Amino acid sequence: MAEQHDTSFGDALRRALKDARLTQAELAKRLTIDPGQVSRWINGKAMPHPNTVQRIEEILEINLSDSFTDTATDYELYVSAPITALRSNDLAGHHDVVARIITSVAQHVDTIYWPGELVRTTDDLIAADLATERNMKTLAHCSAYLYLQFSEIIHPSSALVELGFALGRRLKTTLIIKRGLHNPYMLEGFGAVAASLSFLPKARIYYVNSVAEAEALINKNGRELLGLA
Repeated sequence: MAEQHDTSFGDALRRALKDARLTQAELAKRLTIDPGQVSRWINGKAMPHPNTVQRIEEILEINLSDSFTDTATDYELYVSAPITALRSNDLAGHHDVVARIITSVAQHVDTIYWPGELVRTTDDLIAADLATERNMKTLAHCSAYLYLQFSEIIHPSSALVELGFALGRRLKTTLIIKRGLHNPYMLEGFGAVAASLSFLPKARIYYVNSVAEAEALINKNGRELLGLA
């Protein structure tokens, strides 16, 4: 595997694609992601999950780890969404819904960490302990937290553990949930509870009827909606 020493991950990836004679769209297809996501990485508008970086290195046969480490210090926003808590046949669809919303979020946020970026089936999951350690370390250095849920939860969810962690660290917290889903009892009226308790951060909870409504909500309100104004 060749070495790559650019200080910016976006610059390193741009050059690696050129050397490999691969377009952004072709890389996105190999990763099974939206082509716009590759563009956001290259332009410094988002950072990929470490597992994604490993996949890119395998595809391009180049070492991007140094530039990634130098660039990916802190993230503005941590995006959490249920994965293993969903029915297996809901996983891919829910992933695609979250990806659409993140596309809107990326227009307003500099760097985003989404642990489920490449997880469309349970076969895409890495060891639970490794994922938890990596995700918690990253969450501890994020400025704000966004929880997204558009399918029914039928099992315990690590996303709710991350939500509790974010609240405990007093991160700016926003939840966008599809209306009509069954949610943990504690989330009922939680926005008002958080506002009344000084030791909790202000939490914004929005119930929407569709992905399009969530996208419009983000596009209209931008960083303020995410606690990053």
